[in-house]
Amino acid sequence: MLLLAGCRDRDLPQAIWLSTGTGPAQVVYPRAIAYDAPRDQFVVVDRMARVQRIDRDGQFVAGWRMPDYMMGKPVGVSVGPDGNIYVPDTHYQRIMVYSPDGHLLRQWGAPGKEDGQFIFPTDVAFDDRGRVYVSEYGDHDRIQIFDMQGNYLAQFGQFGDGEAAFSRPQSIAIVGDTVYLADSCNHRIGVWKTDGRFVKNIGTVGTAAGEFRFPYGLDVSPDGKLLVTEFGNNRVQVIDPESGKSVLQWGRAGRQPGELAYPWAAVTDKRGRVVIVDAGNNRLQVLQRR
Repeated sequence: MLLLAGCRDRDLPQAIWLSTGTGPAQVVYPRAIAYDAPRDQFVVVDRMARVQRIDRDGQFVAGWRMPDYMMGKPVGVSVGPDGNIYVPDTHYQRIMVYSPDGHLLRQWGAPGKEDGQFIFPTDVAFDDRGRVYVSEYGDHDRIQIFDMQGNYLAQFGQFGDGEAAFSRPQSIAIVGDTVYLADSCNHRIGVWKTDGRFVKNIGTVGTAAGEFRFPYGLDVSPDGKLLVTEFGNNRVQVIDPESGKSVLQWGRAGRQPGELAYPWAAVTDKRGRVVIVDAGNNRLQVLQRR
């Protein structure tokens, strides 16, 4: 762990967590992160198909490897309201549910386009009614809704570039009855209701403030702002969901502290810190939102 607190440049991270490798607190191209607020810990998934829990200081707590990984590795991870860890096992077309210490509790899904089946599931999110939302892509882009045991309930969305469609929905965030979706290959954030009604899209392709290039990561800060991680622009933006305006951003392409290489995701914690998955640099960067 590299500590950088006290630096005058406010765009520099407070700390850099993890390093390159296959041991504890090491990663190879991390691609997903979730914040476990009750435990004040983070869960990280990398391209070695490893799931690691780290504490609030970036120290290793526990870890395990997915049971299958030769065909591909997960691109998402979430902590459920039950405290368990939900992994969309992307290339094995299923959802895996683990206890916090890595014991497999249950799984559901199979390859296909029918109700309850998946092509490439990418993320899992939860509403306040205990329902589970799963995004998937692969020419059958949609959001499916399940109960906590994995029983199919409903779905919405379709593949395309039209107003009420999406192309590679990569991340989901839910606030009340509103679903925010990182519509990655359409370079925008989709806004829907939990009953499947389309509301609007935020942003368009570009490099200016409020524009996006391959937004992969999506989180909601405690003040209701959207935290959007752009794989293509090597940055993280804070977006006002009502106006669609960018109110803050970090990052530029590079290898130095404060620079990013193909970031996949970011989350906020209870201290107001932003933890960014700096995938191409095999690290997490920790910033204090100002």
